[in-house]
Amino acid sequence: MFDLGLYLNFDPSHLMWMGIDPVEALKPYVDRIPHAQAKDIQLFPEKRNHYGWPGKAVVREDPFDVGWWRYRVPGLGEVDWLRVVDALYEGGFDGVLSVEHEDPVWGGTEDRIHTGLQVAHRTLRPLIVA
Repeated sequence: MFDLGLYLNFDPSHLMWMGIDPVEALKPYVDRIPHAQAKDIQLFPEKRNHYGWPGKAVVREDPFDVGWWRYRVPGLGEVDWLRVVDALYEGGFDGVLSVEHEDPVWGGTEDRIHTGLQVAHRTLRPLIVA
């Protein structure tokens, strides 16, 4: 893939529900990550026993309801943003870190979305060197 000139868009939340430590996964590839997405995840492992590893993969009325996890704005989930941002910088990352807002709690209205983005800002701003 890298021989073709392709790069990575890194999103730690997807790795978390797969049981992969996002920091260990990114370390060998930081020089190939020009863009990282700041999206958090809240896991409900007790529900995984009911829905299975892929969750509600086929039939679901609510597109955000995957059964045993849900995406959250940074700071309201389980991603260790201090470790992630530190590993990016340690590896020489000088790309863009952007918030991907798919939080069902802080979505739906403009005011709720704005509040969710404020939570993300308060979480990430102290970690960003600018």
